Amino acid sequence: MTQRLRVGPVVTNAGVGGCGMIFCNRVMQSFGGRIRIVSAPSAGTTVTLEFPNLKDRVRSYP
Repeated sequence: MTQRLRVGPVVTNAGVGGCGMIFCNRVMQSFGGRIRIVSAPSAGTTVTLEFPNLKDRVRSYP
């Protein structure tokens, strides 16, 4: 299920659909990052945004 959240629209039990995680995942990927989702019944869900180290990509000008 957590893999599906980042790929296609999801419809909840209440009949509500959403594309929020798809959008977030695509934005994160465009910057070289990723989204990690860990979920367990009765324990909740943890969503982690992993950003790349941009210091190596930034040029400094004199």
